Amino acid sequence: MEIKFGTDGWRAVIGEDYTFANVAKVLQAFCDLQAAGRDKAVFVGYDRRFQSRAFAERAVRVLLGNGFRVQLAKDFCPTPCISWMTKARGGLAGVVITASHNPFQWNGVKFKEGYGGSASPEFTAQVEERIRRNDLDGLTPRELSLEEGEKKGLLDYFDPHGAYLGQLKKLVDLNRIRRAKLKIVADPIYGAGSGFFAKLLGKQVVEIRGEANPGFGGVNPEPIEKNLKLAAETVRRHKAHIGLATDGDADRIGAIDEKGRFVDSHHIFALILRHLVEVKKWKGAVIKTVSTTNMISRLARQYGLELIETPIGFKYICQEFLRTNPLMGGEESGGIGIARHVFERDGILCGLLLLEIVAHHRKPLSKIIAGLQAQAGPLRFQRDDLHIPLDAIARVKAALAAGETPDFGKLKLRGTNFRDGFKFEFEDDGWLLIRPSGTEPLLRVYAEAPSEKQALGLLKLARRFLQRLG
Repeated sequence: MEIKFGTDGWRAVIGEDYTFANVAKVLQAFCDLQAAGRDKAVFVGYDRRFQSRAFAERAVRVLLGNGFRVQLAKDFCPTPCISWMTKARGGLAGVVITASHNPFQWNGVKFKEGYGGSASPEFTAQVEERIRRNDLDGLTPRELSLEEGEKKGLLDYFDPHGAYLGQLKKLVDLNRIRRAKLKIVADPIYGAGSGFFAKLLGKQVVEIRGEANPGFGGVNPEPIEKNLKLAAETVRRHKAHIGLATDGDADRIGAIDEKGRFVDSHHIFALILRHLVEVKKWKGAVIKTVSTTNMISRLARQYGLELIETPIGFKYICQEFLRTNPLMGGEESGGIGIARHVFERDGILCGLLLLEIVAHHRKPLSKIIAGLQAQAGPLRFQRDDLHIPLDAIARVKAALAAGETPDFGKLKLRGTNFRDGFKFEFEDDGWLLIRPSGTEPLLRVYAEAPSEKQALGLLKLARRFLQRLG
């Protein structure tokens, strides 16, 4: 079995490829590559998945066996908490046991670098290669028990909630949110975001699905529309102003407006960008992935901010954070990072900023979004995931690379962008992106256009094109 890292970490099915032995192999490779950094601590955290604490302890045993100092979280915590702690406490790196939004059968390992952001593609490629080399050489992980680690002064434990909550209080005007008397529904989907909004805002928050449930109640812990029906119903039943949902490790955000309607990540990204610039007066470069709304492009132009577009995956946004003077970055999947906090996605912080936005405007969220569309739209986003055989995907990639395109009719093509997939950009700021999955027999098709009807039309013509090829 070959261990491969994806867009953010290594993930596999528990009991199949995700085993204690393989977690130990991954950590040994990490230790081999970080041997010069033993004077700094490695911060280790974990989510609420099945056996995540036990997998985290196995990871710690390997770190200790290689002589590293370790700070282990006393309880589950969001991934951005570990990212921030690593940066704020001058750590060597962060290790998080999580499979983020994947189904309950999965778990994974994420590495965070000393600045708090996702490990670079170059580093994870080196980890993969080191695992292969260790296997070929017959090398096994070096381990030390937690008890021995404590005796040697290498292992300590930390409260993952207190300092992180203190950091969030510095970035958001909680008093304004309290004065607005917002009624908030929080839905952590049984994940690591459980309890955080309530700890900050008390009785203003009605939390659902906050208890431990390693099966996630039969849904994937991903804050997308189909998984948030209960949150929408709860918003309507309690006449709440807003619903906030986070994924399994709380680095992604989704929202529900006061009418119980889903608010997608594109609008959340744009709302936060507008608020940071117009209200907080923050400046800096804005980074978005190729599958993210052009509302961001329009707002960046209006504000005179540098706009950078990257391949899909927050690790690419993170690399631009390091290269530029950044304000924020975001992706279509709901991961949005605020640079002055940490070079990492943070669903809890983004949820708090949404609350601050509603409190500032003193309007229903639906009306605030209507104002955003008037300023940066009209633009509507749609996405289609097509399950097709790998050989058909290969034919599609070959045809697109050779210059074949869908029939766009009267649409005027402004240009193409093949940075990650095959993106066709139109003069009305609409676009179509066809992107093969790197890990499964799947084609993702993304579209944005001035109206929902036009966006759906782009998906339809893409499907016709793909059927003709495949």
